[in-house]
Amino acid sequence: MRWTDLRTGFRCNQGCRFCDQEALRAAHGEASLPELAAALARLPHREGVVLAGGEITLRSDLLDLLGLARQAGFQRIALQTNGSVLAAAGAAGALRAAGLTDVALALHAPTAAVHDWLTRTPGSFKRAVASARRSVAAGLGLRVNTVLTRTGAPLLAETVGVAGALGARSVRAHVGREVGAAVGEARMLLPRWELLAEPIRAAAERARAEGVELDVVGLPPCVAPDLLALLGDRRDVAQPDRYSAIAVEAAAAPLWPPPCTHCALRPICPGVDAAYVARWGTEELRPAGPQPPGAAHAVLDVADTDNSRTLRQRLVKLHGEGARTITFTGRPLEAELGALTRECDRLGLVVQTTD
Repeated sequence: MRWTDLRTGFRCNQGCRFCDQEALRAAHGEASLPELAAALARLPHREGVVLAGGEITLRSDLLDLLGLARQAGFQRIALQTNGSVLAAAGAAGALRAAGLTDVALALHAPTAAVHDWLTRTPGSFKRAVASARRSVAAGLGLRVNTVLTRTGAPLLAETVGVAGALGARSVRAHVGREVGAAVGEARMLLPRWELLAEPIRAAAERARAEGVELDVVGLPPCVAPDLLALLGDRRDVAQPDRYSAIAVEAAAAPLWPPPCTHCALRPICPGVDAAYVARWGTEELRPAGPQPPGAAHAVLDVADTDNSRTLRQRLVKLHGEGARTITFTGRPLEAELGALTRECDRLGLVVQTTD
């Protein structure tokens, strides 16, 4: 099933620490029903549509919107929601009667303590769990969305387990980005990519055991080996189709730094987040496939003014530009050789000597 997300507005009743819509909420209202009808007609296929906010269940015209989606001929219609409204008795049944077939529920951790801290909303975990149960009982398909943060990412396998126990068919994990509310807390809140490889491995194993489909969105697949098996050639997972019924500034285009230039994984890669590269660099990237002759070799010429720190910085820069082997030239390196060798080992650089 191919799903397309349609953004309808930004109003919300939670204040998630990682929310990328914080600035948009103050600047934009909600799309009207005529605007949404036009937007639905423009979508490129009639398989599945995910109606999203903000928190879309706050719309007073939600039943009418579901009717529009049904009239437009979509095979399946989902709501992206935090579950606060669906937790109420009878809500899921009423939405199903209006045309809803699926729920895409936000669940950012497997426990109330972590989930509620991330959403800044006490009781949000309890309501999300209740909405999951009521949705499944009403005959709606359940999928879970989760944002990977420093706090929640190590618990991803447990979140998959909770989702499976609640009856979810799939879990889609989005890598948190330094946008909106996360900007001020990025260093504390957002994980280094290299820290996600093990949680993804464990979550993939748990998903297979639970019979749950797991997707990870927003992470270069070269960073986590288990991500390649999850993605395969499914470009809709790496780069989901997203549309907005509201005229907002387009999201920044993905960045392709030098290590990515000849990478064989580009067709299934979402690209690299520019804010992440500005903060952490590109040393975690590992381009796949054959590289052009000479493209992976660099020469570092050591000047008299260089010290161990500046040389390590230059090594990181060369690695980020695609170097995989390196030759040192210039003044003698005896004093710095130990530190440089350790840095090369850390980066995966092979030192070559000159003849």
